[in-house]
Amino acid sequence: MSNALQARVNGAASEFVANPITAAMMSVGGGFICATLLIVFYAPARRRVGSLFRAGKQGRLSWWNYLAGMGGAIFILGQATVVPAYGVTLYMVSVVAGQSVASLLVDRLGIGVGPRRLVTVSRVAAAMLALAGALMIGLARPDGIVLAVAGLTWGLGAGGVTAIQYALNGLISQETGSVLVTSALNFFMGFSLLTAFYAIAAAIAGHPIGAPPAILEHPLLWLGGPLGLLFIAAAAALVRTLGVLAFTVTSVSGQLTGALALDQVMPTNGSVLNGLVFVGFAATVTGVLFAGMSRREVLPD
Repeated sequence: MSNALQARVNGAASEFVANPITAAMMSVGGGFICATLLIVFYAPARRRVGSLFRAGKQGRLSWWNYLAGMGGAIFILGQATVVPAYGVTLYMVSVVAGQSVASLLVDRLGIGVGPRRLVTVSRVAAAMLALAGALMIGLARPDGIVLAVAGLTWGLGAGGVTAIQYALNGLISQETGSVLVTSALNFFMGFSLLTAFYAIAAAIAGHPIGAPPAILEHPLLWLGGPLGLLFIAAAAALVRTLGVLAFTVTSVSGQLTGALALDQVMPTNGSVLNGLVFVGFAATVTGVLFAGMSRREVLPD
């Protein structure tokens, strides 16, 4: 549920500072500081930092592998942009649908630590079911799906880039042997991309935009980064314990259930909950479940 809660926090921060880029920088920058401090004070992780650079020098990681965290920046910026206008549920469901569709390409191309895998009819059908669920939630809005297209498109795109990010992070974690080192790199690259976005937006506006609030005065608005780090750490630990399928189903179910709960308990101006939303929710979860249960046949070399 931490991703759904992170989305709500970052959406609230965006509304407070009246700028989604600043809110996203608060989240990603806070995550980088937390991860870096943990590395500084945790000797096993600190010893693994050098392996991150050695892997690049020795050719085991390509330069573009290090850019994985930029996908996370797009995901976080989407939280800060889409959630205030459309609610947590629409964004999280569309992200999951985007991940389901993009994972087909990731597996087909062999991005990450695993081999190239065949894209089967059952996996395509499962991804299309997840996508249909996102579209249903767009249709559930009283103003119609046309006005929800922007939020759906960003969510689907963010889901796509995070699917690639997760695959690349698998490579990086394999080389570093440390989730913390991988997380710190992700946050750093994400913050770098957001800084570029901020500079462009400020140049267009002609003045600095959306100054962040003081952390001691509004600590809850700065929780996005720690929540993101918590999800990354929990994922690394639970995948080893539960296995990929069980973790994926549990994680997605938790994220989407949390999104529904947050839109009920802490709604934004754009939150919508009705029968069609619940049907779309069920379709997406079912699609993810079927995708996880489908055979993932390895392509011959």
